[in-house]
Amino acid sequence: MYCKGLRVGIEAKIEYNPIFNVLGDKYESIRRTGLNDMERGMSENQIEKSYQARFNLQWAWADSIATEVKQTYSQLTTAKKLNIARIKEQINKKTASAKNLFKSLSKVKTPSIKQQNQALGLKSKVIKIKSLKDDLKQLQSTDRLHICFGSKKLFNAQYHLEENGYANHEEWLVDWRKKRGGRFYCVGKSTSGGGTMIKIFHVAGDDFKAIVTLPRFMSSQYGKFLEIPFQVTECRRRRKSSLLYALQQQKPITVQVFRREHKKDQWYIHLTTYVQEIPVTTSFDNGCIGVDFNRDSVEWAYVLADGNIKKKGKLSFFWKGFSQRQRQAMMRNLVVKLTDMAMDYQCPIAIESLDFSQKKASQSEASKVYNTMLSNLSTAMFREALISRCKRFGIGLHFINPAFTSVVGMIKFMPRYGLNSGTAAAMTIARRAMGMSERAPKCLVRPEDQARHPWTSWNRIARFLKSNKIRRSQLFDWTKTLGKFLVISDSNETGSTLSPASSQSNRKKGKSPSPNPKHSATYVQLCLGFK
Repeated sequence: MYCKGLRVGIEAKIEYNPIFNVLGDKYESIRRTGLNDMERGMSENQIEKSYQARFNLQWAWADSIATEVKQTYSQLTTAKKLNIARIKEQINKKTASAKNLFKSLSKVKTPSIKQQNQALGLKSKVIKIKSLKDDLKQLQSTDRLHICFGSKKLFNAQYHLEENGYANHEEWLVDWRKKRGGRFYCVGKSTSGGGTMIKIFHVAGDDFKAIVTLPRFMSSQYGKFLEIPFQVTECRRRRKSSLLYALQQQKPITVQVFRREHKKDQWYIHLTTYVQEIPVTTSFDNGCIGVDFNRDSVEWAYVLADGNIKKKGKLSFFWKGFSQRQRQAMMRNLVVKLTDMAMDYQCPIAIESLDFSQKKASQSEASKVYNTMLSNLSTAMFREALISRCKRFGIGLHFINPAFTSVVGMIKFMPRYGLNSGTAAAMTIARRAMGMSERAPKCLVRPEDQARHPWTSWNRIARFLKSNKIRRSQLFDWTKTLGKFLVISDSNETGSTLSPASSQSNRKKGKSPSPNPKHSATYVQLCLGFK
């Protein structure tokens, strides 16, 4: 088994050169023009051909600009579709919530203070629904895709200069132009040096250099070439080895040179290339690590090949008050710990295939606690970081259906192994990835479910636990918790079961709910409230 195409990124600091500002500002200006032209109907091929003469560019520079313009346009198109879907989901949820609230309030003759407040809230819901419908109509009818190069925050700062630390508009304009420039990009090609306009060469040891062929409009003033020295050292991510492999095999190396304002205007060079496919060395013969991702922790369980848990743990994190970059750094640290364990045990990792996009779109209709939980979840960030690292180190990664993992874990494994609900779910995830049995205990399965998929029983159990508001902590001794729902069933008589009410009345009369001794095939079953 092999990973398909492993793309790697290599980044290094470079010394400032005044040419960077000139080329970066002009490149970004042409790219913004290209996006406007594509929105007016020009194709990627037309932009590539026409811009060579229009801006006095070599073909490779025009090709890089056209490629980036197409990528940005595709991202904006996708973002528009997702935004439309999000607004529609919000409208549906808010409309359903308003209808239910109106129906319940219309039956009240003398409303309480709480119900009067709900009536006021209903009016607000109606106004919000109308606003969302207007936004949706405007979004669907507008063909132009909007993007603010330079950030919306800085753009709006021009209307509040003093509050944002600017003495006048000219001072703001300097920062605005700086923010919108300071970057250039070149698509890699399968040639010597990995590119056309920017080629990479190995000098000696950790020293490398990038030779930039400047655009024609700059050659008369700055010359034809610009040399950028930089260093790449070997580390656990095999940065130097990956770059040397790409140069030896003439792999395409896409180069981006940019400035980071938040790091004192330090300039960097970022190389993106492909390395040799890494074989997956892990095996289910050594077990599996199941991972349950929660709002403030990652619960993991190492399950042996025979299905028994050997080790477990919890990796906690705290998102509130941290920036996106800080969250990404913390997430990478979590992923490193998980993958290091997988390499030590030589086993794959299994996680749930989760998508909370629809739930997040309608989260305003849920409770405050639930909304906070959804907002803090960074499943996409966690998944991307884990996929990248597993590919880099040849670790098998399996995505499993998340159906009923928590319920299965709490009923089958939490009391048996003394686990918490998160670790029990992680154990279920690992066992499901290895294809192990998930049948519910016999006392929780109806006779007609014997020939059906095990999830039929778990679906009934999950709905029962939810409808009766049974807490997770109560399931450490679920036989006692659900004991009041005992029912005597005779397998010799199809459908011969006692209702919960009958069982309870027998207990009140002093009769034992134990099986009738006259019937040897009779057994005790926990009836989960379903007739």
